[in-house]
Amino acid sequence: MKRKMIIAMALTMLLCGCGEADSNSAKDSTAEKTTSATAAQEETTAETTTDAEEEKATEADTTEAATTAGEEDTTADAESATASLHDDIFEGLYKDKNDSNNSLSIDCKNDKLYNVHISRKKSDTVTEEWFFTGEFNGRQVLNYENCCKSTMTTAEDGSVMSGTDYFDGTGYIQISEEGTETGIIWVDNKDNAGAGNFFIKQ
Repeated sequence: MKRKMIIAMALTMLLCGCGEADSNSAKDSTAEKTTSATAAQEETTAETTTDAEEEKATEADTTEAATTAGEEDTTADAESATASLHDDIFEGLYKDKNDSNNSLSIDCKNDKLYNVHISRKKSDTVTEEWFFTGEFNGRQVLNYENCCKSTMTTAEDGSVMSGTDYFDGTGYIQISEEGTETGIIWVDNKDNAGAGNFFIKQ
C-alpha cells in the first residue's frame, strides 16, 4: 500500500514538473516572440524615420539648388542689363585734356539720340553750362541746333542763381584723334566756346 502511494506521489511530481517545464517553455517562447516583434517594429520605425529624413534632406537640397540657380540667373540678367547700358561707344564722362575745369558728358537717350552736357568752371563762383541733343552720323559727328547755355553763379551765402544766355546754339561734337589719343572736339558756332578743348573719355 505504501509502495503504491509512493509511486503515485512520484508520478504526480513528475507530472507537475513537466507542466512547469512546458509552462516555462511557453513563457520563454512568448518572451522570445515579443522581443523579436519589438525588435522588428523598432527596425521598421528606424528605417521609416531614416527614409523620411533622407527624403526631407533631398527636398531641401533640391529647393536650395533651385533657389541658387534662380539667384544666379537673376544676377546674370542684372549684369547683362548693366553691361548693355554701358556698351555704347559714345556714352560716358569726358574731361578736357587741356583744362581740368572743363568736362563733357554724353548720355544715351535712346538708340539714336544723345543728351550732351558741357560744363566749364570759370571761377570759384561762376560756372557755364551747355545742354543739347543730337544724333551721331556715320562720320562720328553729332550736329546740334538746340543748344541751351546757362550761367550758374554762387553767392557768398551759398545760394546759387541760374541765368539763361540763349536757347538757339548750333554746332557739333566730333570723335577725333590727337597724337595717339582718341577724344572729342567741340565746335560751337555761337561764340566759339569749344576752341582748344579736347575731351578724353574717363
